[in-house]
Amino acid sequence: MNVNQIYSILNDINHQMWGADAIDVVDLQGLISMGKNIVGDGTQTDKFINKLVDRIGKTIIRTLDLELDFPNLYMDSYNFGCILQKITISPIDAVENSSWNIGDDNFTPTMLDIHKFDCFVTYFTDTDTWSFRATIPDDQMLATAFTNETTMGAFFTGVMSSMTDSVTRAVNNMSRTAINNFIAEKIKANNGVINLLTGYNTLVGAGHTITANDALYNKDFLRYAVNEIRQYIKYLSQESVLYNVGDGNGGDVLRATARDNMHVLALTRWVAAVEANLESETFHNELVSMPLYTEVPYWQSNKGSTSVNDFATNSSIKVIPSSEKGKAEPSDVEQSGIICVLADRQAIAVGLNKRKTATFYNAIDSYTNIKEEATMQYINDLSENGIVFVVADSENP
Repeated sequence: MNVNQIYSILNDINHQMWGADAIDVVDLQGLISMGKNIVGDGTQTDKFINKLVDRIGKTIIRTLDLELDFPNLYMDSYNFGCILQKITISPIDAVENSSWNIGDDNFTPTMLDIHKFDCFVTYFTDTDTWSFRATIPDDQMLATAFTNETTMGAFFTGVMSSMTDSVTRAVNNMSRTAINNFIAEKIKANNGVINLLTGYNTLVGAGHTITANDALYNKDFLRYAVNEIRQYIKYLSQESVLYNVGDGNGGDVLRATARDNMHVLALTRWVAAVEANLESETFHNELVSMPLYTEVPYWQSNKGSTSVNDFATNSSIKVIPSSEKGKAEPSDVEQSGIICVLADRQAIAVGLNKRKTATFYNAIDSYTNIKEEATMQYINDLSENGIVFVVADSENP
């Protein structure tokens, strides 16, 4: 199992997320598990004695997720094992119905013929881990700073609470980072990226075009954009190979994402612009009524070079995608104007989820150690459906 110590990069992510630092490149190489077709690369042994072979902790049999015919497959977390295995069964082609050939002179019964089907398997093996620790000495700190056990106990509880909050904050920010990596990977692959501004300007023609700076204040554009997003929500529910990057080996993967099995992530500034300018609840009701709808205040940072919470910063990402791991000169993806993301639940997910809390009292030296740690597997599966909507002046977002 590949385990990444990410405490340093997590600190950088936290500082950008809460606005202490301006947006900057975040190197995500190898942090988001992108899936492998073959695990046997000699690294899947335990980290202590290097003898025990990693075991598959969960297997997903992946079928199409049509609204009427198939149940939703939810990507839940697991605690045992360390590898997530996903098996996709490929569509089976129709063959001749030979029962209608009975009686023909050249008819020959075939009772025991073999019909093979195809599938592809991906393995998600990369995991991320971090811990928070604090030491509280009895005599040097607690006994001299408090007058009774009650106030000392309250302080100790506060430290524990702060530790728990730190882990929760890290989990939340890493979840947001997994979303950002998915956006970057889609842009890098040039798959499922829709520039709404380009589409609108092409539709209205010369003399009526607008820029990205005007988009949030133009009612005609907002109506057009809302309509496009709603249509793509419906498009994703139909069987298609168009909205994913395939099996990674040049082969197509047929997917369908039901409305109830879809992440819908919309930027706060975009939602507010639609509600304020259109004076209509169409867009609002369409998204809020959907399961897993989430309003995102910003993707990577809310601190711009000139102001806080400006659209250019809130709608931007600037990361080195996880799939660049191992390249001599990894390239970053920088994009602004990202307003909405549609994705299958299994396209952006959390797999392995291990969290531990521990305290240890050293009676000899009179201090208490506190530790909270997390080991998690954040997954991007580009063989699953996803759409990224941007409002950008450039032809190629």
